[in-house]
Amino acid sequence: MRSGLKKRGFILVLMLALALVAAACSSDSSDDTTTTAASGGEETTTTAAGTDETTTTAAAETTTTAAPAGFEGDPIKTCLVTDLAGVDDRSFNASAWAGVEAAVEQGFATEDSFFLESTDASDWQPNIDQMLQQDCLHIVTVGFALGEVTAINAAANPDVTFTMVDNVLTDENFAPLALPNVRELVYQTDQAAFAAGYLAAGVTQTGTVCTYGGANFPTVAIFMDGFTRGVGHYNEVKGTEVNVIGWDVDAEDGQFTGSFTDLALARTTADSQFEEGCDITIPVGGAINLPAGDAILEGIGLAVVGVDQDAYFAAPEKYQAVWLTTVLKAIGPLTTLSIQEDAEGTWQAGAFLGDLANDGVGLAEFHDFDATVPGELKAEIIQLLEDIKDGTIKADFTAVGY
Repeated sequence: MRSGLKKRGFILVLMLALALVAAACSSDSSDDTTTTAASGGEETTTTAAGTDETTTTAAAETTTTAAPAGFEGDPIKTCLVTDLAGVDDRSFNASAWAGVEAAVEQGFATEDSFFLESTDASDWQPNIDQMLQQDCLHIVTVGFALGEVTAINAAANPDVTFTMVDNVLTDENFAPLALPNVRELVYQTDQAAFAAGYLAAGVTQTGTVCTYGGANFPTVAIFMDGFTRGVGHYNEVKGTEVNVIGWDVDAEDGQFTGSFTDLALARTTADSQFEEGCDITIPVGGAINLPAGDAILEGIGLAVVGVDQDAYFAAPEKYQAVWLTTVLKAIGPLTTLSIQEDAEGTWQAGAFLGDLANDGVGLAEFHDFDATVPGELKAEIIQLLEDIKDGTIKADFTAVGY
């Protein structure tokens, strides 16, 4: 379904094509709350993501777009269940919720659409049960870990549409499980991470860069693998020996904290890698990148590469100086698109792949590092992205979709 992604004014490309992003974005406001009315007259008050209009270019533009002229369908009550990192994770949960909010603003989702957070895996089924009881007709589930509960509930509720973010459903034999009421949003993230690795190798001052993740999930590992391969490509092109700590391409394994919420453990992990000489890191797993930012603000290391949404805007303002770039995924826009097509009656099930060719992934601008990145390297990154897009350079080593 590569060709199905409609370009609705969002292009995720390198900084030179995103010069107007900052003007469209606002500062962090993670203390905001959203109160949505549930069926039966009850109200559910939830803490909303504070980055609805400050994530990627895609999310920023989509949230300010009115419903298309001529839309005569009925809005769909849409509900979202998070993974354990919560809706204000400044990552894929926040992006997905921003996508639902954009659908509400554009008239494709009802005003009483809402989200429920999960603090433990045992929360997933009760949260979905509550959504079904409150007549949610489109349910968005976020993250690899919710694959099984999504498959079970989609099979049991064929009249409800499900959008599964960042995962492809599989059966007990790990074969793709194509359900007629589930669309899986998946991303060839290693393409953009490859370019980020090349960039980091060109900017590092110590000759060592690093990565760590929350857990060895496919959606986490793909960033780490692509980044490491990008460093390797830089070494091949330049004849250098930039080292990567935290991921082994051959073993398909690396350094993981075992948690997406334990920031103290993430700080310990970041510190240990910085002590080994790393000065640029790409932590993968929501807010576990902030402790690496803390270390850099304290004078340890040089820069952090963000993931999912542009961390320069998504993270608290005090961290702005640490972000070299961000490997972007158009989670918000593709979530909005899935809801829109459901409301329009054009929705189709199956794996929906976002990649460089359809602007489903990309790199954010360099922000405060703009002057640090040499002009020659900027040009190389732009060309590298084009070469990956047209297949001249292979950067998609992780199978995504089906």
